[in-house]
Amino acid sequence: MSNSDNNNKSTEIGKGAITKPINAGKKGLDLIRGARKLGKFAKLLKSIISKVLMSCIKWLLGILGPYVLVVIILIILLLLVLQSVASFDLFQKASTRSETEVVFDNAVKQVFELRLEQGPAEIRDRLRSTQSEYPYPPVSEPWLYQVGDMLKQSIAIPTIHHYFKNIENESYKAWHEKYKNYTAGNKELLLAKFIEIIDKEMAYYFEESPNYKPIFVEGSSPIDEFVKITTTTTCTHTDEDGNTTTTVSGPTTTKQNVSHEIIDEVQMGYLKAKIPYKELHTITDSTSSSGDCVSDITTELKLWVIDDGMPPMIELIPEELVRILTSTSKEGDYTRLVQVQDLEYSIDLGQEIDERFPKPDIDYEGLKKCYFKNKSIDPCIDEFVLGGTLGDLGGLTGGWYPKEFEDIYKKAANNCGIDWYILAAVHGKESTFSSNPVAFDPSLGSRDKDGNLVGAVGHFQFMPLTWLGWSAASDYPTTKKGNILVDDLSFITVPANIKKYGGRGMDGNNDGVASPWDLIDAATTAACYLKTIGYEKGNETSIKNALAKYNGGNVAWQSNGAQGYANDVYSTGKQYELGVSSPISVAPGDLTYPTTGRITSPYGWRDIGNGQEFHYGVDIGAGGRKNVPIVTVADGVVSYVGPLGTYGNIVRVQHEINGDKFETLYAHLASMNVKKGQTVKKGQQIAIMGSTGRSSGPHLHFEFHIPVYIKQATNPRNPMNYIPTPPIK
Repeated sequence: MSNSDNNNKSTEIGKGAITKPINAGKKGLDLIRGARKLGKFAKLLKSIISKVLMSCIKWLLGILGPYVLVVIILIILLLLVLQSVASFDLFQKASTRSETEVVFDNAVKQVFELRLEQGPAEIRDRLRSTQSEYPYPPVSEPWLYQVGDMLKQSIAIPTIHHYFKNIENESYKAWHEKYKNYTAGNKELLLAKFIEIIDKEMAYYFEESPNYKPIFVEGSSPIDEFVKITTTTTCTHTDEDGNTTTTVSGPTTTKQNVSHEIIDEVQMGYLKAKIPYKELHTITDSTSSSGDCVSDITTELKLWVIDDGMPPMIELIPEELVRILTSTSKEGDYTRLVQVQDLEYSIDLGQEIDERFPKPDIDYEGLKKCYFKNKSIDPCIDEFVLGGTLGDLGGLTGGWYPKEFEDIYKKAANNCGIDWYILAAVHGKESTFSSNPVAFDPSLGSRDKDGNLVGAVGHFQFMPLTWLGWSAASDYPTTKKGNILVDDLSFITVPANIKKYGGRGMDGNNDGVASPWDLIDAATTAACYLKTIGYEKGNETSIKNALAKYNGGNVAWQSNGAQGYANDVYSTGKQYELGVSSPISVAPGDLTYPTTGRITSPYGWRDIGNGQEFHYGVDIGAGGRKNVPIVTVADGVVSYVGPLGTYGNIVRVQHEINGDKFETLYAHLASMNVKKGQTVKKGQQIAIMGSTGRSSGPHLHFEFHIPVYIKQATNPRNPMNYIPTPPIK
C-alpha cells in the first residue's frame, strides 16, 4: 500500500456533518444504513414526503412545537441521502452542484462504464474465437454477452477510489474544479468534451491496473474429438443407344482428429467464472452432384463444446475485492486507495452506489489490528476475510435462457394455457435454444444412438407426422416413429395439409405458413400440444406427465427416459420461474439433497474415540473439493443465520409442505448467502461448506427436526428418511 498523500492516516470522513450532510462520512453513513434498512419503504417515504411535507409543516409546528424541527431536519437529510444515491454524484455535492458539474459527473460515469466494458468485451472475443471455425458450432451471442456482464466489475470500485481522493483532507481541491468555468449551454458538446478529457486523465488507472483485465485458465478436452465423413458415390451413364449403366463406389470413410482452445475458467478482478462444456455428437446426411454422379455423404462429429444452454458458475473472491480497494489498484493524481480503517465504510458506500457490489464477510477489527501490527495487509487478508456473497448480478444468478425469446414463450404459453418457463425449458432441452442446426435447417434431422434417422425437426423437435398428422401415413412412405421418408418436407408447413391430415402444426405468427423451423410457430405448437396432452397449471403431476408424453409419446411416456426428461425439464423450468439457479442438480419431488458428496457420518450412535455419542444429523464430506455449495432442501423461510456454539456458522430454514411443518439445520458453514426472514426455494444456494465450530475438516452437518428446531435433542429425525441420497462428486 502506498504511503503517498498521507495515505498512512485515517481519512477524516466525519467532518462537516452539519454543513455538508452528504459528505458527513461515518455520520452520514448512519443515515445511509438506516435508509437501506428501510428499503422500499424509504423510497415510498421519499415520494410521500416530497408531496405533502410543506403542507404538513404548519400543522406539525402547531401541534408539536420546536421538536418537530428536529424531525424535519432528519427527514431532509434522509431525502438528500436517497437523492445522492439515486443519481451519480462523484464528489458528493448533491444539490449544490452547478449544471456544469452535473454534466461532468455524467461524463465520469460514462467513462467508467465504457472502461469497465473493455474486460467483458475481451472475454466475449476470446470465448467466441474458440468456436469460430468449422466443425465447431458458434457460441450463442446472448450467452456471451451474459457471461461478460456477469464478470463485469462494479462501477462502485473506481468511484470509491476517486471519492476517497476527493475527501482525503480539507485542503484538497477536487480535480474537476479546473473545469468549473466551462459553460453548460450546449450540454451534449460539453459532455463529449468532458468524456474526452476524463478518459485521457483516467487511462493510467484502468490500463495499468490488472484488476480490470481478464485472466484465462486453459484446459483440455476430456474426449477425443473428430470429424468422420463417409461417402458413397453412385454414377449413372446412358450411352447413345439408351443403355443405362450404374456404378457405385464406396462407402469410403475418412476420419480427422480435431482440437480447439478450451477455456476452463475466466477471472476478472474479484470474480471468477467456471465455463460449462458438453459433448456434442451429431450425424447428418447430405448429397452433392457432379455430372452423372451423386454422392451421399454422412458426416459424424464428436466435439467438446461450450454449453451455452447453461450459465457459468460465478464465484466471489472476497480477498481480491479487499486487495483491489486497499492495495492493488492504481493510486495517483485522481485516485486514492482505501485505508484499512476505512474499509467497512467504503464497502457500505459501494453497496449504496451499486446493487451489483459484493457483500464480503470481514472481521474488520481483526483486520485492522493485524494490519497495524504487520504494517501490511497481505498477511492479514486470508485470516480475517472470511467469505462473502455476490451482489445482484441483474438476474444472472438465475437459470439461464435467452432473454430475447421470453416474449415468444410468454405469448405462446398464454395463448395455450400453460406456463412460459416450462416452455422455455422444453426449448432448451430440445434444441439448446435453437443453437442446434436442426432447429432451423429443414435438411437436417436427428438420429438415434445407432445412427438411424429418427427425424425430429425444428426448434421444438417435432416428429414430422406429429406436425402434419398421422393419417398422412396413407399417402407418404413413413416409419412407425413418425418419419416421413421424402427428401423435401416443405409440404408439412402448408396449413391446408395440416388440416387435411389432422396434425398439430400451427401458424403462430399468422404469415400463412406453419413451420416447425419458425420459432414462433414451433413455440405456439409446443405450448398447445402440451395443453392437449394433459398440462394443468399448478399441478406438478399433470405437468410432468405431459412433459413425459411430449418426449416419449403415448406408448413410452412411463419409461425411465421419458420420466427423467420430465423431471429435468420441470426442475429447470421452475428455476427460470423463480430466478434462482441451483448450483447442483435438484432431485424431483418436494425435497432434494442439501449438497453433493459422500455421507461420512450417519444419523445415530457413533464412536468418536472417547466413547459413544449420539449424532443428531448426517455429515456430508467435501472430499477435497473447495467452495462446495449448500442448498435448501425445500421451499421455506430462513429462521436463523449466524453462529451457534459447536455448530459453528449455521442456517436454519422452516418449511411447510401439504400442511406438514419441519425445520432443517445446516452447520459448520464457511459463509452464508441468505438472511433471516428470507424466502428460499428448493435447490437455492444458501451457503458454502466449511469447517467452523467443532469440526475436523470441511463438511456439512445436516439436521431434520419436526415440527421445529428447539435444541439438538428435542425434535430430531433421521434426515435420510426424508431426503434423497446425495450424489457423490
